[in-house]
Amino acid sequence: MSDQLLRDIETVAPENLDDLLLVIARNVEESLKKGGARPGIDYSILDLYQLAQPFALEIFKKNIDIMNYAVRW
Repeated sequence: MSDQLLRDIETVAPENLDDLLLVIARNVEESLKKGGARPGIDYSILDLYQLAQPFALEIFKKNIDIMNYAVRW
C-alpha cells in the first residue's frame, strides 16, 4: 500500500475551490500520517476531503490570505 492516498501536487491555484480543497486535503493527510494513521486503513480519500471541506470553504468564502498551508511536500 502507498504511503499516501493523495498525489503530490505540482501546480496549484489555491484561489480556485477545487485546488484549494486538494491542498487542504493533502495537508490533512500529512497531519494524519504524522499522528500515525495508515493510508487506506485508518482513513480514505473521502475522509480527507470531508475533513478539509470546512477549512477550504471558510478560506474560499472569506478569501483569507493570512492562513498558511503547505502546497509542496
